[in-house]
Amino acid sequence: MLRLEDALWKLEKYEDELLSNTILFNQLPLKNPNEQKNFIISKLREMNLPNIKEDDEGNVYVSFVNDDTSPTALVFTTIDEIRDPLVERFARVLKGKIEGLKIVSSSLKVAALLTMIKFLHLEKVDLRKNVFFLFLNQARKNKFLSLGEFLQENIKSLDYAIKINGINLGDLGHRSLGKYVYKLKFYSRDSIHKTSKSPSTLEILYRITSNLKENADMEGTSVSILKLDRFEDNTEVIMEIKSEGDQDLETISENLRATVTELAERYNLKIKLNLLSYIPTTFIPKEHPLIEQIREVHNHLNIKTNLAPLDKDEALIIKSGIPAVSLGIAKGEILDGTEYFERDGVIKGLNQILMVVDNVTTENFAEEEIDQDIIGEEKD
Repeated sequence: MLRLEDALWKLEKYEDELLSNTILFNQLPLKNPNEQKNFIISKLREMNLPNIKEDDEGNVYVSFVNDDTSPTALVFTTIDEIRDPLVERFARVLKGKIEGLKIVSSSLKVAALLTMIKFLHLEKVDLRKNVFFLFLNQARKNKFLSLGEFLQENIKSLDYAIKINGINLGDLGHRSLGKYVYKLKFYSRDSIHKTSKSPSTLEILYRITSNLKENADMEGTSVSILKLDRFEDNTEVIMEIKSEGDQDLETISENLRATVTELAERYNLKIKLNLLSYIPTTFIPKEHPLIEQIREVHNHLNIKTNLAPLDKDEALIIKSGIPAVSLGIAKGEILDGTEYFERDGVIKGLNQILMVVDNVTTENFAEEEIDQDIIGEEKD
């Protein structure tokens, strides 16, 4: 078997297939809920891999085991829920780049993980450690259960985790903002317009957000309305609260609950407040050995390191006691209505992931305390 440093030059011959899989995945019709997952399983089976696994939550993963005593890395990305019509996801191959809605935020990272798996398997590459490659299924209603299911089964064997993001090459995610996401349901015969007995839903919503404004002015804290839908007998509002500090996050969250209760009682209204999700503030210190070793790989590849925010998946893993970061793999941009990535640099992005996995040593990793699970489930 070849050592990684002797085989990396062969990765370039997989570039065309990576780009092809990116486009194919982006243009799936999505006529059934398992279409993305089935595409991934089909591609893995074409490689004649001996150890393709799928759990009860629809997560798909492949393991490369060196020996039972070696450290184990988790390299993962997400299978995301996509509702955009196919015509809007049409991919355009332009000079030096590929463009299209979801081409970066959904498809590139999946194709990249498939490419790394195929490279390691077909080229018979010998890594210094064991690796789980995971396609985390979040194309489902409760996006927290899929990662929880995987961690419950495999957490004891994991030493650290790396999430693959589409862009930007050099981004090293290490810190997450705390976040609450709430659903408010306003019930009335006319859920938007004012009646003779009570203010309109929009007026009530304005009063709620006005009461939160003082808290939202805290440094690093924001309150935003993500969605507003009107139905026959109610109006649904999705509200997001973010903060850099857990104490500020709890203060504004309690303020929201108190304001909703007070307004419902004052105007004799039925308002239901449900917690959809919760992510506490968490981070990997800048001087953590995992981050320091990733910086060394970046220096070797002439990549400029940019410390960036984490998403909910990495935050959950960190709170479970495992060091976790995210890494971008290409240069590009996500714009309003479209996305693109530059072809130049994608192979360097894959080199980065493989070199990090092969070179990171875990002997000096500081142990982290395990906090409560970061799961908030909606209840009707």
